[in-house]
Amino acid sequence: MTEQPIGPWYKQPWLWFIIAPLIATVLYSSVYITASIVTNDGVVLEEYTKKAKSFHEDNRLKEAAARLGLSATLRFDTITGDINLELSSSKNEPLPGQLQLTIGHPTKASLDITTTLRQLKPGHYVGELQTTLNGNRKLIISPADKQWQLIKEVEPPYDQQSFLFGNQ
Repeated sequence: MTEQPIGPWYKQPWLWFIIAPLIATVLYSSVYITASIVTNDGVVLEEYTKKAKSFHEDNRLKEAAARLGLSATLRFDTITGDINLELSSSKNEPLPGQLQLTIGHPTKASLDITTTLRQLKPGHYVGELQTTLNGNRKLIISPADKQWQLIKEVEPPYDQQSFLFGNQ
């Protein structure tokens, strides 16, 4: 009987059969950990606070708009890119000269659109939409000082409907 010489340890197939999944696991986990640390998923548009293991929505800005008796009608013209807003106060509160409209994407903060609406005459505001809107969106109307806000979740089509905010 002749004995065959045993090769070095790194040439043994069973060793690599056992070690290969361990090496792959370390590589994949390091890639996923790096990706989770480096990427930012800033999804939240509204005012939320984290308390213990639950989330609590802060409604102070919405309640401030309700106390002022604010209501609005928003229309998009997707062909020309015009935004028209009619804002009114049932309590005859003075209206700001400019408003901020945030068109929030439900999952990607990088796709959020913020535009300024300027007042043409009391209660009538106009702005310009630079891109086309696809999918469901969250519309947030607020003044520059962020004292109140009107919020509405909407879905397409955007050019064939009026979006009503507040108590109408």
